[in-house]
Amino acid sequence: MNPARRAAWDAYLAVRVGLLPDLGALPVSDGRIAAKLAGLGIRIRQHAPLWPAHGGRLVVAVGRARELQRAGDRAGLTALLRVMLLWLFRLSRGTARLPGTAPGSS
Repeated sequence: MNPARRAAWDAYLAVRVGLLPDLGALPVSDGRIAAKLAGLGIRIRQHAPLWPAHGGRLVVAVGRARELQRAGDRAGLTALLRVMLLWLFRLSRGTARLPGTAPGSS
């Protein structure tokens, strides 16, 4: 698997297996959720250059996710993480077609 697809898959798993289950079981303000979001932010920022057409959008999304967590907005945070899951899954498959991007730009 190429590095861009692998990085997207690893980030996908961090959200799907790490963040979302904790978000369902813990208070949104829990430090463990904040720490996992911070780690996801670092991961996304490090790998954003591998996804030239989509990396910037993911950086903005993870920043917004951290804001939603700090504001205590469980519903908004959950919805945004689910959208990010879709994007990351598509990037991991090499079939990314995110909103506002032209076909073939992945």
